[in-house]
Amino acid sequence: MGISGNCVVVALIALLTGPAGPAARRLQSGQTATTGRVVATITTLEGTVHMAGVQVELHEADGELVIAKTVTDGAGQVTFPDVPPGRYTITASRPGFVSRDSTVFVVKPNETANVILDTKLAFVLPGVQVRAGTPSPTDSVQPVSTSDMLSGTLFENAPLEGDDFRSLLPLLPGVVRDANGRLRIRGGQPTQGALQVSSASLIDPSSGEFDLDLPAQSVDSVEVLANPFAAEYGRFSTSVTQIRTRGGTNDWDFSTGNLVPRFRGLLRGIRGFEPRLSVRGPIKKDRVFLAQDVQFRYVATPVKSLPGEPEVDLRSFDSFSRVDSVLSTRHVVGAALITFPREVRHLTMNTFRPQETTPDFNQSGFSLGGVDRFAIWPDLVVETTVSVRRFEIDVNTDNLSSMVYAPESQSGGFFNDQDRDVTSFQWVEAVSLSRDLWHGQHIFKFGTDLQRSEYTGESISRPVEIRRLDNSLAERIGFGGPSQQQVKGTEFAVFGQDRWRPNSRVTFEFGLRFDRDGVVERINWSPRAGAAVAVLPDGRGIVRGGYGKFVQRTPLNVDAFASFEPRVVSRYGPDGTPLGAPVTLTNRVDGPLHTPEAYVGNVEWDQRFGRRLLLKLAFLGRKGSHEYILSPDAAAGAFRLSSSGASRYREMETTVRWLGGERRDLTVSYVWARGTADLNNYDQFYGNFRNPIVRANEHNLTPTDVRHRLLLRGMIGLPGKWEFAPVLELRSGFPWSAVDEFQDFVGARSRAGRLPAVSTLDFAIARPWQFRKYRFRAGLKVFNALGASAERDIQTNTTSPFYGTAFNPVERSIGFVFGSAR
Repeated sequence: MGISGNCVVVALIALLTGPAGPAARRLQSGQTATTGRVVATITTLEGTVHMAGVQVELHEADGELVIAKTVTDGAGQVTFPDVPPGRYTITASRPGFVSRDSTVFVVKPNETANVILDTKLAFVLPGVQVRAGTPSPTDSVQPVSTSDMLSGTLFENAPLEGDDFRSLLPLLPGVVRDANGRLRIRGGQPTQGALQVSSASLIDPSSGEFDLDLPAQSVDSVEVLANPFAAEYGRFSTSVTQIRTRGGTNDWDFSTGNLVPRFRGLLRGIRGFEPRLSVRGPIKKDRVFLAQDVQFRYVATPVKSLPGEPEVDLRSFDSFSRVDSVLSTRHVVGAALITFPREVRHLTMNTFRPQETTPDFNQSGFSLGGVDRFAIWPDLVVETTVSVRRFEIDVNTDNLSSMVYAPESQSGGFFNDQDRDVTSFQWVEAVSLSRDLWHGQHIFKFGTDLQRSEYTGESISRPVEIRRLDNSLAERIGFGGPSQQQVKGTEFAVFGQDRWRPNSRVTFEFGLRFDRDGVVERINWSPRAGAAVAVLPDGRGIVRGGYGKFVQRTPLNVDAFASFEPRVVSRYGPDGTPLGAPVTLTNRVDGPLHTPEAYVGNVEWDQRFGRRLLLKLAFLGRKGSHEYILSPDAAAGAFRLSSSGASRYREMETTVRWLGGERRDLTVSYVWARGTADLNNYDQFYGNFRNPIVRANEHNLTPTDVRHRLLLRGMIGLPGKWEFAPVLELRSGFPWSAVDEFQDFVGARSRAGRLPAVSTLDFAIARPWQFRKYRFRAGLKVFNALGASAERDIQTNTTSPFYGTAFNPVERSIGFVFGSAR
């Protein structure tokens, strides 16, 4: 903590001593006795519609310093209090609209400057298969829900482990990666959240996984909505991750990035190489726009605790193509195509699973979508979204020998090969209406959401052996012959919601959604309600919160459970004598199944101190039920699937953000969290990478229960145009379970101990350069600069002499920033 404390002190010194504009200097010198205020109103469609959810920045007219920034309320207004006298401009921006600057205006002491700025629909839809993230005059923004947003510019500035949207999410206080590198958002399982590029779902319907990658430069922003109360969002129980993408512009632009590889240690080998190329411009000026992004990815992640430090290799070539057309000031049409072929070799390799025992993962496919948005009247918008996705997933290995679990390590070949071909069609129809009715302004939204999905697949499993420390056989698991799966499902939803703003300080949101589960064939209803109240004037203090029911989707592979291979389990004594007759376990469904659901409540306090310091205090509680779990029943000869699982998650967050100007922005978050659940969740046994050993279910701490997490990130402008972007993380280690020679759990699960606490500092330092007529941005990225161990694997077998020893520390590495200047 001493080193991290010094980092914070250095950052604050930079903030206090860095350059500042005239207004900022007046503030620092205490000359604020006579100030004015600015009230800005943002409109569109020639002033007929007031725009909510627009980011507005207040600038000094004679400089680039951002004095303050905020987002418009339901009336399209923002207020900047305590503004020193001077000349200013404002900038209004929101994805899908033309970014506009106001003319210069003057703020006088004790007076209010009223500014009206009209923005225009440009090439709409920041999405491949568009909607909710796409701004429209009557979109339901999230005034009452907890939301965290990260800008795509962080790909250029922040030290990220990877160059895809997934690498952004761990910068948020409620998101961690588990031991297998999968994202856990708000304490949930990876399959309990939703992923949207605008309104279209990008979840693999066969498994519930996030199933695509985008070129980094295509991402305008990534937002995580923690259980939004707007009913347009569905088929999740923990959170919605929404990606907004970048479209074309009225000026042709060619840009590159990441042209220099990232190296291991001090140039000891290539750790990653992720070059990218972008082309944007008008096919027809002011009417039709093109955006084309491509990116090649090569990332090698070494397992330092294995001899020779073998690597998990990822290769992909991602492409994003988008065309937007403005047919009139009220009618826009857009379409986009994503392709994402990907190959990952030795994906599950760790300290105890060497290279020869790992499978390879291959994926190919495309996602194609389009949207038509038509404003029949300024306050009535009809939106149609259609998307089609098709992809193939192969998990296989060349090593066909039996997989062996031993106390010291695993050996042999990975036990399961699988192949899946998945097709999904989605059609969303929505109508938004804005009206000044009963006691205030109402924004109604009604719609339907139809999704038809199917997958065909094959699965084959080879024997698994569990051996003791002396290599004697303790247990053998045999499987039936190859199996085939063919599952179809139709999901249909109807939703309605009302965002009601009775006055400038109070907003309510009510929503009701009905979903038909295409697998269990049940109709589920999801009522939700929330409120936001400005307790202090001028938006200085806002309390928001709500409560609702959220129903997640059922993956198609749940319906395929009975078709997967049965297993035969035999146990042996140390001398090889069978311990009873072999037990055949046949896959059975304990029906009828119910759709997993959760009841979620949250309360949040947001307070602004002056224009530079923001405070957020938030609590979130979630109680889940009907989760899919597996239980072996030797007496009945059954491997049972039921929807009897339960979970509980509680989270308290404190976040402080300091906005020191255009080049000074620091955020510090502390999160206390506790999560418990039934631990035999279906996904870990029948997801992309299967676990052959299934023991009795138990309710206890989740594998990613993180009791304490401190996260610091931001940007600090230094002299000479240098920018320093640190990411400091201090958090509790994950809990682990102890096992014996039979791989049976010893004592309570997730209670044997915790992995070592994580203490890492990554940072990037870069600046713009110019060589003759060429302008570019270059610098360094350093990962794990503190050199802290932060081991990721631990020996859990009680019969091993290394029981309780941690392995595989996070590697210190260095990369170079090199790309087009901003």
